[in-house]
Amino acid sequence: MKPLLLRTLFLTIGIGSLCFHSTTASAQATQSPDKHYDLSDTIALTIFDYAQYRAYYQKEYRDVPSDPRSYRWLQLLQIGSKYQGYENYGELRADSIWNASIKAGKSRNGFHDEWSAAKDDLRPDVKLLFDRNKGVLDAHDRVFINKYHYTEPIPQQQWTMAEGDSTILGYTCHKATTRFRGRDYIAWYTEEIPYPYGPYKFGGLPGLITCIYDTQREHIYTLVGFEKAPALDYIYYGNGRRKINEGTREEVNKLQRLYHEHPDLVKSDLITPAPGTKIKRKPKPYNPIELE
Repeated sequence: MKPLLLRTLFLTIGIGSLCFHSTTASAQATQSPDKHYDLSDTIALTIFDYAQYRAYYQKEYRDVPSDPRSYRWLQLLQIGSKYQGYENYGELRADSIWNASIKAGKSRNGFHDEWSAAKDDLRPDVKLLFDRNKGVLDAHDRVFINKYHYTEPIPQQQWTMAEGDSTILGYTCHKATTRFRGRDYIAWYTEEIPYPYGPYKFGGLPGLITCIYDTQREHIYTLVGFEKAPALDYIYYGNGRRKINEGTREEVNKLQRLYHEHPDLVKSDLITPAPGTKIKRKPKPYNPIELE
């Protein structure tokens, strides 16, 4: 096995690589991981593994296909010996800020703004846990303010190797294509990082995926950093402060569409309007990565 080449390049606006061809500035700035945030035991955690490596991906997303404007934010892949974890980097930062602040004796009002800015509930939620021994994926999602959990077999993409080489983050990369749940994708991967993983639910190539995008360029992931994980970098799930609703992938995706197209039809026990009041929420664009 070739020695791993660890490279880190964190960008906050854009990357001049194969993956980015937006014609306007990003509608949402990426949170740069300018320092590590380690977890403590202040929040009740279920720890599944410890990360050996971290891969940082910038996600670019267009919620209206005809609109060239896009949203960008940072996501994190943790690679452990038995598990992988994948989440918005802001979620990890928010948990860490919460833990450190509580341990320091701060009141919630004393750190709420920093915690809320890191978490940023406006970003689409993603929390994936891959149990490679069992071949099972645990997914945690949010619809409105309700949390949902579902399991499914770890998806297996059928890849076709294609001609073409490139360099991304200094790594020599090769090209492959696939179709996954209603979209056609082009991916670049590097054998210099010999882990068959990637962003979101993608994997199965002979090296880490460094860039993947659907052919309409509505969902784009680009590797912007790869490094050894800091000590005690938990692959975990926070046993949080809200009830978790169980469902299937199809049920959760159906609820997401309902919430975006008819938000007033989605309720939560956590919100009780005052008597005589009526909350009116506007529909939101919905362009999910999984169309099937």
